[in-house]
Amino acid sequence: MGAEALLMSKTGNHHWPITGIFGLLIITALASIPLTLTVLHYRESDALVIDMAGRQRMLLERYMKELLLAGEGDIAQYEDTRALLEQRLHVLIDGGTTKTQFGPPGIVSLPPAPTETIRSKLLEQGRQLANLTNLGEAFLAAQPISRRESIRSELLEANTALLNTANEAVTLLTQQSEARIQQLIGWEITVIVLVVTLAVSATRRFLKAEQALKISQAKTLEALRQSDAIKSSLLSSVSHELRTPLTSIKSMVFRLRQDEPLSRESADVLASIEEQSNYLNRLVGNLLDMSRLEAGTLQPHFEWNVLEDLVEGAIRRVDIFIKDRPVAIALAPDLPPISVDAVQIQQVLINLLENAVKFSPPGSPIRLAASVRDQELEMSVTNTGQGIPPDELEKIFERFYRIESGQSPKPPGTGLGLAICKGIIEAHGGRISARSIGGETIFLFQLPLTNSMNQEVRSISLIPVEGPS
Repeated sequence: MGAEALLMSKTGNHHWPITGIFGLLIITALASIPLTLTVLHYRESDALVIDMAGRQRMLLERYMKELLLAGEGDIAQYEDTRALLEQRLHVLIDGGTTKTQFGPPGIVSLPPAPTETIRSKLLEQGRQLANLTNLGEAFLAAQPISRRESIRSELLEANTALLNTANEAVTLLTQQSEARIQQLIGWEITVIVLVVTLAVSATRRFLKAEQALKISQAKTLEALRQSDAIKSSLLSSVSHELRTPLTSIKSMVFRLRQDEPLSRESADVLASIEEQSNYLNRLVGNLLDMSRLEAGTLQPHFEWNVLEDLVEGAIRRVDIFIKDRPVAIALAPDLPPISVDAVQIQQVLINLLENAVKFSPPGSPIRLAASVRDQELEMSVTNTGQGIPPDELEKIFERFYRIESGQSPKPPGTGLGLAICKGIIEAHGGRISARSIGGETIFLFQLPLTNSMNQEVRSISLIPVEGPS
């Protein structure tokens, strides 16, 4: 019995360290969980605030470009951009809710400015924005043109100062976030050090988790910086300086065609120049639309429209691009007038038709159909080709995503057309999807119908379009 007792004693003594270490590991885990969750919470909250402050810089650039465009007589929604700037700046200062256009659409809640220094910087930004707004109104109202040019210089200087202040606010927010995270991490390490004195193995395990947390934090911050850089690059590339030469090129092509009868070779060259300039103009338009979607300024202006007119307008816009493609258009005879933004819905149809041409063999047919189903307008654009893999049907509506088509050369584009379609359709309260059956690809969108149109207007007779005009 003494041997058994000794054996049991040794066995028990052998298991005690394992049990103790296991207990210390549990204590370590329990002690680190609240701090880890706090770090994750503040990191997510601070990243949201920093991202929102960074978007102020993009909106400021957008606001400035819209003011310059409005000064030259172009239609620019600079007032909507200014209102969004002021609303988000107020939320950054005093806290509150605001709309978001990144990630899942919805409402986000931001805390007030975390320090007095940051609050002062944001208030300074607000004063500079008010000054820029006053200069912008003076710029638009100035007469004669020479007076406008002098105000333009002041406007550009005020915009530069405001951008610098916005950058300083983002820097302060980033520094404050990093300091708070480092402070929380410091507290966490203190807890770990206390546990380290009891079990080295528990310390190693915790340090690995801590390292993984730091790596995850670094990757998250880097991803935010890259996202901000991409958006800034897009906004800077789509500027007045890009659209001005495009307008000049189209004007020169038109004047050249008015000269003496041209040789066939010269006519072909002018046609090619016009086609490429039209493509570049559409590309610039897509970039502008995407920036407006992200900034929340591309809002639909609902008016009653006849769908046949929208389809005919879209076909005319892409007539050169479609060329000799057979296009079959089937509009149901009982289609009612629809309340939509005509320009935006036409842009959806144009993007879908261009996409159908890019990703289908030359000469293959394209079908456009519309009907009413379950109190919704349902439209589809169908083309034949190699189809879309099932795992990519959702991804094709993401920004910059492009399918490897296997065509050589690779179809032109930036991968923004379908993303813009999705943004516009969802802004109208509808939905868009894609299906691929064999070699046939169908893009389908639904828009809700309203019953507020009186019966007399609804009795308008719609004649189906037989083909492109």
